[in-house]
Amino acid sequence: MYIRDLEYYQQLILQKNFSKVAAFFNVSQPTISAAIKRLEEELSTQLVIRDHSHNDLYITLAGEQLNKHANQILNEWLVTKDEISRLNNDQITLGLPPIIRNYYFTKIASQLSSLDLLHNIQTIESGSNDLRKALLHGKIDIALLGSDEPLSYKSLITQEFDRHPFQIFVAKNHPLANRQAIHFADLKGLPFILLSEGFVHTQAINKLANRNHMRLNPIFRSTDVNLVLNMVAANLGISFLASITNDQRNDIVALDLLDDDQPEFITSIAYRTAHVLTPAQKNILILLNKNLRGI
Repeated sequence: MYIRDLEYYQQLILQKNFSKVAAFFNVSQPTISAAIKRLEEELSTQLVIRDHSHNDLYITLAGEQLNKHANQILNEWLVTKDEISRLNNDQITLGLPPIIRNYYFTKIASQLSSLDLLHNIQTIESGSNDLRKALLHGKIDIALLGSDEPLSYKSLITQEFDRHPFQIFVAKNHPLANRQAIHFADLKGLPFILLSEGFVHTQAINKLANRNHMRLNPIFRSTDVNLVLNMVAANLGISFLASITNDQRNDIVALDLLDDDQPEFITSIAYRTAHVLTPAQKNILILLNKNLRGI
C-alpha cells in the first residue's frame, strides 16, 4: 500500500469525482483509478461504485470503514514526518500557556541555558486546551499544561507537578476590592473580562457558574493575559484567573473564593506516549520534573 493511494482515496471521498481528484493532485485520471484499484485488491473488497449513467459515485460500507482508518493513518503519517524532522534538526518544540510561561518557565530558563538546552527549544504559546490538541496531533513534543482536573489520556504521558487555586481579580477601586474573599454567587450579573475558549479557565468558571445556577456576563475575551489584567485594572470588568497570575500589580486586587469543592488550576508535564524522546528531550524532562514541583 502507498500513502499516496490513501491521500487520493481520502480526496475521492470528499470530491466523489475522479476527474476533480486528478485535477486536485495534478495527475491523470488513470492514476487515480489505478490507486483505488490497488486499494481494493489489497483489501479484497469494493470501495466505490461508479454509476456512469448518472455520473454518480457511491461509497460502499467497506469504503466508509476505510475512510475512517485512512484519516487516522494519514494524520499519524503527518505526525511522524513532523517529529522526525524536528529530531533531525535537534529541535524541541515546547507548548507553553502564557500564565505557566510567566510563572514557571522564566524560573528554569537559566538552568536550561546552563545545560546548553535553551537554544534547542522553540516555544508554541496558546491556551492549554489548544496546546493539548496540538500535542495529540504531534505538532509539539512536550507541553506544560493547565487543567481543572487531572489529565488522563491513553495517548499522553502526564506528570502533575503543582496545584493552585483560582481567584477573582478586580480593580483597586472596584467596590469589591476591600474584601479578601467572596462567594462566586455574589458575582452574579457583573461583567467579566475572560481568557479565550482555548484556556482551561473557561471550563473552570463554567463549572462554578453551573453550580451556582448563574449565567455569566463575559463582555470581552482575549488570549493575552496582560490585556485582560489591564482591562480589569481599568475597571472595565472583573476576571477569573489562576492565582499564579498575580504578578504583584498594585492596581489590581485578587480575591479568594469561599466556595466548597472549587476547581483548582493543575499544572502538568505532558508528551505523547508514542513519541521517542531524544537525549536532549530526556534531559529537559528530568530538569522539568526536578525543578517545577512546588515552585
